[in-house]
Amino acid sequence: MMNSSSIVVITLNYNQNDYTSKCALSVLESVGEDIHLVVIDNGSTEDNFRELKSLLPLDDSRLTVHRIVDNIGYVGGVNVGLKIAFEQRNSDYSLVMINHPINHSKAITELIQTAKKHDNKAIVSGKVYNYDEQDTLQFIGNGKGKTGLLDFPAFVKNRREKDLGQYDQEMEMGMIDDIFWLIPKLVFDQVGYYSNYFFLYGEQNDYALRAVKAGNKLIYTPNAKIWHKGKVTTADGDSNSPKIEYWRSFAVMKIAVLHFSGADSKKLLSQWKYKRTLKVMIWILTGKSKFSSLKAHLLAIKHFKFWNKVRYVDNGYNPF
Repeated sequence: MMNSSSIVVITLNYNQNDYTSKCALSVLESVGEDIHLVVIDNGSTEDNFRELKSLLPLDDSRLTVHRIVDNIGYVGGVNVGLKIAFEQRNSDYSLVMINHPINHSKAITELIQTAKKHDNKAIVSGKVYNYDEQDTLQFIGNGKGKTGLLDFPAFVKNRREKDLGQYDQEMEMGMIDDIFWLIPKLVFDQVGYYSNYFFLYGEQNDYALRAVKAGNKLIYTPNAKIWHKGKVTTADGDSNSPKIEYWRSFAVMKIAVLHFSGADSKKLLSQWKYKRTLKVMIWILTGKSKFSSLKAHLLAIKHFKFWNKVRYVDNGYNPF
């Protein structure tokens, strides 16, 4: 294809065949680039994997389905995809994409054009709409707060804001999310793979911060659009689940010590340990959460103290 860039799109499947197949078909309908889609089946049951294959156009040469028998976590699965993209296929770009968005046909081209504007020294993302209310925005990214200490206020309020053109300008962000983001090979060559200190939650924050430290930008373009189901992957979409609280708390504390030092690290840890504890207690008292969420938070603090001494690979253990 003349003047096109080669790109490998990576999406993971774990017993979610309907979402994954619809996502895959929408990617293959994209226009304008040399696209190859890699679907990583990350530990689905044999029956689910068999069904997944029946729903995908396996005769399409632009599609690779890679089977991992045992679930190696989100980070592990993405890293398999990145290896295929940049080492095996030597692609110009890789698009990491959650398996339940439906993307606009020109989204990938818009991401690549934006990356090129920044000399491929940027991770690029775009508009994430709600699938069930398609004219409302769910997420576009986070700004830069005043403290500089993991202070990234979200632009879209309450994950459901009608799109009236208020975010129609390209912006440099303080933080973006790998719901979908484009990684140029130039960035990958500097930053490498997702960190195996994470299994789920926090991995994208860690990667983005590493990219920025290496001199890259985090860029939002309003011209790349996807529609995202949201909150269907972990704990059946229950954002107040103790399972999510455990992973989230653990991840925040890891990021605090991996990316900050001295007084800043201590300040962040103190804020998260005590202010988060108070917040969870308030949620319990007001009926927004259960006591198990407080237990999850406190257990995450305990386990983090051990992790911080050993710095072991996260195998996905979650007591909830």
